[in-house]
Amino acid sequence: MSSSRSALPALVLALAALAAPGALADDDGALDAATTASATTTTTPAPDDGALAGLQMGSFRVDSAAPGGRRLAIGLGLGWPTSVNAQVMLRPTHGIRVDVGALTGLAYTEPALSLSAAWLWHPATLARAPAFQLHSHVGLGAGVVVLPLPDKHPTLPAALYYRGRTQLWTSLRVPLGVNLALEHAPVDVTFDVVPTALVFPGAALGADVAVGARLWF
Repeated sequence: MSSSRSALPALVLALAALAAPGALADDDGALDAATTASATTTTTPAPDDGALAGLQMGSFRVDSAAPGGRRLAIGLGLGWPTSVNAQVMLRPTHGIRVDVGALTGLAYTEPALSLSAAWLWHPATLARAPAFQLHSHVGLGAGVVVLPLPDKHPTLPAALYYRGRTQLWTSLRVPLGVNLALEHAPVDVTFDVVPTALVFPGAALGADVAVGARLWF
């Protein structure tokens, strides 16, 4: 009996030694699981706060093609023609534009007085962001070109003309382009390509190309 009692403490110590590694293994497994879960957690990137944040591309309804819904613009265009221009909005998406300037897409190398007027329609918004809106426009108009040099003719293609001290040409114009309207300033930037057909005193084709900026009131 005494020998059994003396062996009891040794048996308890042996059982405790056998149980300890298993407990450590369980702790290690829990630690590994936590580490794996942490490694597989992804962080959602913060949204971009740049100037193009929130940019949308596509066709949108046009509330107004003018910055802030304004009605009158005065601007400057550079190209063919280089001109002072004005646009009056009759409705939010319809307006009339008048240009007075120099040079013409019917005879690029010749000095000329160029006068034109066109009705413009802004059918869609091509892009929209918090800082700007990009609108398209198309129109129909007419132009008058006065060349101070006699004996000149259109270049694309050559056409008949009346000789005289000046040459007065008339044309039909189809303005095509875009205008970038700023949201926080009464300003827009324009780019136009205008196919042009000479109807008097001969027949010819040409195209005006100009970029400009306007201030809206």
